[in-house]
Amino acid sequence: MTGQPSPPAASPGSGRSRSSRDTSNSADSQNSLRSTLRGAFSLGGSMTALRHPRRALQEMVGDGPLYALMVLFGLNVVDELDRTGFGILLPTIRDHFGLSDTAILSLVALTALGAILLQLPIAIWADRGNRVRIAVLGGIAWGVFSFLTGMSASIWMLILVRSGAGIGRAVVDPTHNSLLSDYFSVDRRPAVFSFHRSANAVGQFIGPLAAGVLSHFFGWQAPFLVFAVPTVILVVLALRLHEPIRGAQERRMMGSSAEAIDTEEPSASFSESWRMVWKIESLRRIWYAIPFLAVSIIGFVSLAGLLYEQIFELGDLQRGVLASFVEPFQLVGLAIGARVGVKLIQKDPALIFRFLRQVSFACGAWAAVFAWSPNLVVAVIANIGLTSTLAILLPGILATLSMAIPARARAVGFSIASYWAIPGLAFVPAIGWISDHFGIRWGMLLMSPLMLMGGLMISAVSSTIKRDIDDVWTASAARSEALLQRKQGRLQLLKVSNLNVSYGSVQILYDVNLEVEEGEIVALLGTNGAGKSTLLKAISGITEAEFGAVIFDGRDITHAPPHEIALLGVGQMPGGHGVFGSLTVTENLRAACWQKRGDKASSEQALERALQAFPTLARHLDDPAGNLSGGQQQMLALAMNLLMSPKLLMIDELSLGLSPLVVEHLANLVRDAAAEGTTIILVEQSVNLALQLAQRAVFM
Repeated sequence: MTGQPSPPAASPGSGRSRSSRDTSNSADSQNSLRSTLRGAFSLGGSMTALRHPRRALQEMVGDGPLYALMVLFGLNVVDELDRTGFGILLPTIRDHFGLSDTAILSLVALTALGAILLQLPIAIWADRGNRVRIAVLGGIAWGVFSFLTGMSASIWMLILVRSGAGIGRAVVDPTHNSLLSDYFSVDRRPAVFSFHRSANAVGQFIGPLAAGVLSHFFGWQAPFLVFAVPTVILVVLALRLHEPIRGAQERRMMGSSAEAIDTEEPSASFSESWRMVWKIESLRRIWYAIPFLAVSIIGFVSLAGLLYEQIFELGDLQRGVLASFVEPFQLVGLAIGARVGVKLIQKDPALIFRFLRQVSFACGAWAAVFAWSPNLVVAVIANIGLTSTLAILLPGILATLSMAIPARARAVGFSIASYWAIPGLAFVPAIGWISDHFGIRWGMLLMSPLMLMGGLMISAVSSTIKRDIDDVWTASAARSEALLQRKQGRLQLLKVSNLNVSYGSVQILYDVNLEVEEGEIVALLGTNGAGKSTLLKAISGITEAEFGAVIFDGRDITHAPPHEIALLGVGQMPGGHGVFGSLTVTENLRAACWQKRGDKASSEQALERALQAFPTLARHLDDPAGNLSGGQQQMLALAMNLLMSPKLLMIDELSLGLSPLVVEHLANLVRDAAAEGTTIILVEQSVNLALQLAQRAVFM
């Protein structure tokens, strides 16, 4: 076993200790960034791609499925048609129903809120179920809501339908990002994400133009009836997609065996997924910035439409044509973003976020110019600049996050960010209020500082992203290898790999490694403060690890909540406080049967076996556990843990404060449990007792 709790200097890139951060010299970082970007903006590669599009697409996906990318691209386009069409027709719809700017922007915010609230439940489903099926069902749903938008005859029907229309974005973001991450290898992802995101630009080109033309000749309802048709076609094509293996691409990059690559890990519960992604510091930093970016990401199309209508007096057709002219420039930004992303991610993923710091200043400046454009030409130029600059960022960020989020929680990891946008949505009606009272220019100007602040906050991810990626990949490879070993009948029950645990800012365990075979009795020895009890708590889930992996019976339990770990067959007997003192012995034993609370007969049988094994307890069934002697309390604690016949029992300080006679009796009970097949990890300060019981001892 390794990992004595002394704070060693971290190796470059390992990032295991909180005190060891990637703090590379600023000048070196800037030089590295400049050298990496050199040539990324050349037109040679782009012209080659235009001359040979089919070959360029095949080179982009490598050995990944081009058909899957094209179908997901199409589904993303048709969702964008509805959203951007509604945005460009916002003034007309506002006037049709007699609404104010505040009211119509509140409807936009409500639609976004509906998408946000639906996204996490859909993501949980996606991480545990068939993502292709979810994508198909989502396509059907948003096609129906788009059609019903055109049928809306009252404001209340419009509100209801637009709230449901958000299901398109709610399905696309978690399922598509997760599918793309598992369909395509890591080195292809920046280009793949860029191509997929270009569907938004295509939709934002076709959507406003089609909506403006159809509305001009047939009324504002017509576009939404038409937009449902391509959705149906794409849904039919999506039925041919297959579900990829989660995490296979990362395991392949780590050099895992072919069998391990194809071995999919068990799905995680929402509690485990949440604990898993919350421990990823890079994600947390991005989430903190989301409220500041939500206004620009969610409300820009609507706000731009209102500004063009109020300041420059453009009608539906004019706004549609103008938006269709501007949005293709997003493709330029995405193309640049793909090339930049590939270069930066191959050299160092942290460079993507350092590059973002520079781009955020440009975005803030473009937003300010757009708000106070003196004429239409300047407004269009600023719109083009902001649209294309924002597009540069997306491919690299999405590709990097796809590597930093564990495959078992990838959909949840991508979608939780949307909930952090809820505070930012409050600014959308606020901009509408400012627009009503002071003019749309002042409302639009709020976007500039918010966008700048959000970009600068996200750029801080550069100091943590490499460490997070290393940890996720190493853990994924270890999990699959362990699961494969269990399937092949090998007996390793527990594997602790590079485990780091902290209490607040104080790190206790550094890179701890431990392997325990099935049926073993292993003693953990060491001085007070060595981290023995902390290790047991990390295995049982009471204390959550910062980095590393705990794999039990082929399953990753590093971030699983304690009750789920207990259900897998892990029991822990804490030292000196293993019983509920105010409850009677009977009540303690019944409480320990919580795993069988739905099977009364089985619980009663377990209680009978416990009392046969611990006859002393049978004479004190109605006594409060706090009134028992120290030895009797230890017997009760041991009985409570053995009731459910755990696969692994961890005992902390079995002999603490007890007489030799009682200790010998407890030791015999532990031997009996081991003889029946229970694997035991024993923390014990008495070296003699530990060596008597254990087959091997490990020093910390």
